[in-house]
Amino acid sequence: MIGTATVRQELSIPPLVPQLPSHLVQLGFDYVLTVEVGDDATAARLAPEVEQVPGPLPAIAELIVFPVTALSYDTDPCADSFVLDEVGVIHLMAIREWATHAPTAPAPGIARTIAHFVGPVLADAPTDVVRALPELRDEQVARARAVVENVVALHR
Repeated sequence: MIGTATVRQELSIPPLVPQLPSHLVQLGFDYVLTVEVGDDATAARLAPEVEQVPGPLPAIAELIVFPVTALSYDTDPCADSFVLDEVGVIHLMAIREWATHAPTAPAPGIARTIAHFVGPVLADAPTDVVRALPELRDEQVARARAVVENVVALHR
């Protein structure tokens, strides 16, 4: 079994949170939400922008998956925590590969995959995905804005 650190090194992907401006975090979450609720008109309107900018949906997946699956340094690791960490890495690797190598636009499938993860893992009930996604969006947009504000403050 390959260790998590090895898999993450093979990904060669730095964390995307600081690199995604708040408007792309907003766009990614809004697209996932419109696909989840079946708003085909809005999804079609957002799709060209989502598909034109490389990486917002994989980055949104990373924002959601890593905090839930990554090994915690606050508690003693156990076999289950290593398995969960590996599952998170594999999930994100699959989404990145899908986004990179899909023969047709992968955005709707990735959006449904993100929403499906949120349902049973992060929502109070699997049917609360539509409520959980805006909460996650608002939290992550605020974080992205804070990163930009900190960077601007450092350069003053």
